[in-house]
Amino acid sequence: MKHDPPKPNTLAVSWFFGEHKKGTLIPQPKYQRNPIWSLGQKCFLIDSLMTGCPIPQVFLNINTQGKGSEKNTVYEVVDGQQRLRTILEFLNEEYPLVATAAKAYPVSDEYKPHIGKRYSDLPDKLQNAIWDYPIAVQEIRGWDDFDIRAMFRRLNYVNERLNAQELRHSQYFGEFNEAVEHLAKDEFWDEIGLFTRRDSQRMKDVEFISELFVIVLDGIQDQQRTLDKFYSDYDVVFPKKNRHLAKFNQIMQSLKTIAPVIQETRFSKKGDFYALFAAAMEKNEGSSEPYDLSSSASRLRSLSKALDEEAGSISGWHRTYYSTVIEGQNKFAKRKQRTELLLAQLL
Repeated sequence: MKHDPPKPNTLAVSWFFGEHKKGTLIPQPKYQRNPIWSLGQKCFLIDSLMTGCPIPQVFLNINTQGKGSEKNTVYEVVDGQQRLRTILEFLNEEYPLVATAAKAYPVSDEYKPHIGKRYSDLPDKLQNAIWDYPIAVQEIRGWDDFDIRAMFRRLNYVNERLNAQELRHSQYFGEFNEAVEHLAKDEFWDEIGLFTRRDSQRMKDVEFISELFVIVLDGIQDQQRTLDKFYSDYDVVFPKKNRHLAKFNQIMQSLKTIAPVIQETRFSKKGDFYALFAAAMEKNEGSSEPYDLSSSASRLRSLSKALDEEAGSISGWHRTYYSTVIEGQNKFAKRKQRTELLLAQLL
C-alpha cells in the first residue's frame, strides 16, 4: 500500500505532556525492543533538555478515529518511547536528578547545582527550558504494523541487527557495565576456550560473564531475563562493587586450579561452566582464600567422559545431569539442579 512519506515536524515537550494527560499519546513498545533505562541515563537526557543539546527524533503514527463529533486523533509512539517516557516521568515528579558518574554520563555545570531536585523544585528558567524544548518528530499517518516494521527495516538495512548485549553496551556506560567488561579481559577465558571469535565480536562473551557476575550478586537466575535490570540498577551507583569483584575473582582463582579439566572436557561449554561456577562459589563461601578444587579433577573428568557416551547408555546420576543439559539448560530449575549435582562432586 502506498503512503505519503513521513512529514518532519517539531513539537514542544509541553505538547507531548498535554496529549499524555488526555490519553491520546499511545506508546507502542512492540515495534522496537529497548533495554530498561537507568536513572543515570534518564538524568543525562534531562540535562540535554535543560541545556538545549540535541536528542534523537521521535516517530509518531497519527490515527484519526470515529465520525462526526465523536472523531478523535491518537498519536502512537513507534520510535522514541524511552525518551518520551523519561521526560514525562520527570514532569510527573517521579524521580529526582541524581549525581552521575562523570565518565558514564558527563552532565553539564548547569545540572550539578540541582542534584536532588524534582521538576517543580527547579528554577523557572530550567522548568521552561524543559517545557518548551522542541523535539524533532517524523509524522506518519494511518500506517499499519506491517508498513511500520517495513519502514524500520529500510532505515536499518545496512546495519547488522544488534543483539541483546550489543544493545546493553550502547545503552549503559556505568558501574556494572564497566565492572563486567573489566572481568572479560581475564586471559583465563582464552585459555579454557569458552568463547569463539564470533562470540567476542558480538559481545556474547561479555553477556555470559555478566550472567556469572549476577550469580555472585543474586544467585542463579532464569536464563538472561534479569540482565537488563542489573545493568540498570547498578549503572550509576553500585554498592559493595569492590566486594563483589573480589568474590568473583576468588571464584575464578578457585576454578584456575582445575583449568586443564575445564579446557579438555565439556566444562568449556557455557551451560556446564555456568553450573561449575555456581558450585565453586558455594565451595568458596565463608573462606577468604580460593578453594583448591584440584582433588575434584578426576570426578569431573569421569562425568564428562560418561556424558560423551551414547545417550541410551548413560545411567544413574550421570543421566540426571545429562537431562539438565538437553532439556531447557538455561532455565532456573535446570541450572539449580545441575549446580547441586556438581557441588556434590567437588571435594
